[in-house]
Amino acid sequence: MLKNSFVLSTLGAIAILSNLLGSCTPDTASKAPTSPSASSSPATKTPDAKSVATVTTDTQQKADARILKVKIDSLETYKHPSGLFQIDVPKGWTAKENKKPNEVIVLWFDPTKNALLTVDVFKAPAETTPAQLTTLLETFLKSTFGTKPGFTVGKPVEQKDGTVQIVWSYDESIKTITAKVQGNSFIGRKGDKISLITTGGVADQIPALKDSFDRIVNSYKVDTAIAIP
Repeated sequence: MLKNSFVLSTLGAIAILSNLLGSCTPDTASKAPTSPSASSSPATKTPDAKSVATVTTDTQQKADARILKVKIDSLETYKHPSGLFQIDVPKGWTAKENKKPNEVIVLWFDPTKNALLTVDVFKAPAETTPAQLTTLLETFLKSTFGTKPGFTVGKPVEQKDGTVQIVWSYDESIKTITAKVQGNSFIGRKGDKISLITTGGVADQIPALKDSFDRIVNSYKVDTAIAIP
């Protein structure tokens, strides 16, 4: 089984989101190509729920037995030390905080390093439209993963809670093995803050993780009264 990480490259990439905000205006937004390998999943039970998408094409390759399988046995609540946000995370996943001025970024990796969860919160401008948030996320994904082989970014989908979801994927190769990495990113405004939450992993493992990922993204809460440390 392969012990190298297929998603570890995302660790440094997530730390640049707030730097892109100034370039995100509706007039300069480009049309994102629709991914042929991802589709929106049905809404979960609660009326304001977010739901991650899974790969649904007939050409999906079978799981490679050499890639370590991600398992989520249970969730536990993580509360940021500042009180800024809380979220249920898989028990046993390792948390890492990237400290930046006026921005809080926390990343979790599973023990195999083949799945991740990230939260990024930073102060929003006085006015931020849904179109600007969508462009911000599209720009971030393209600038971060656009040079990756097989990169695709799906059509933005507005969720019932007002956040915008974009599904993205790319191919990652380690030694003689190539696997598709897929992520679900949700961006939204919480009071005076912009918030991004992403789940991701090896694409053919996402269907088995979907229920847990749905619970994770819907457990996420930002305290708008807390200032960003």
